[in-house]
Amino acid sequence: MRLSDLVVEEYKIREPAVTIYDDAFITDVVFNNVCDDNANNKWCIVFGNSIQLHERANTTIKKYFEGRFKKIVVCGGSAGISNIDSVNNETEASRIKKILVEAGIPESSIVTEESSNNTFENIDNAMDIILSKDADTDSVSIVTSEYHLKRCYLAFLRKYPQIKVTTIPAFDGYTDRDNWFNSSNEWNSGRCTIIWERNLLTKYAKENKIFDCEISKVRLK
Repeated sequence: MRLSDLVVEEYKIREPAVTIYDDAFITDVVFNNVCDDNANNKWCIVFGNSIQLHERANTTIKKYFEGRFKKIVVCGGSAGISNIDSVNNETEASRIKKILVEAGIPESSIVTEESSNNTFENIDNAMDIILSKDADTDSVSIVTSEYHLKRCYLAFLRKYPQIKVTTIPAFDGYTDRDNWFNSSNEWNSGRCTIIWERNLLTKYAKENKIFDCEISKVRLK
């Protein structure tokens, strides 16, 4: 195969112009151009999610003790779509905080944000807390599942373009870039989750809730 046999097609996330959503292209949409730049920041936002709660908490613990951040805002209310196994309407934020404190992170380093129930509320409410405490903040770290990082990053670009975002992935072994395609398309499988995320990215780009970035697809002529 020669380079002359290839065509590079450029799309925006909002454009449903691609007729074949193969696994490689879905991976590009959901995962490409978002990676950990290894920067250290004062503040970290941890996104709530009942299903991947422990993976996100454990990643936060590891990175905190590596010195990647000093202050943590844990997000998540009790009415989110993923909060399926809470007890007595316990919030995702409170559940994550318990894990962090049990691992030795001081309570003084943790702020809980318990009123948000989706990604955009997580970001807005967490940034309200951070900017109220440190008005000059110009960078934050975020911890969430790898497939969720791009949505969060593009939401920051749309609403907080002045904030530099360090994206830290929490791997779970079935929705990650390297393994999501290994599962069938049953509910809550890796494949189902990633296809759902791809559709959400298109939806939110159309609604101007996230920055509408470019996607490249290479195909044979």
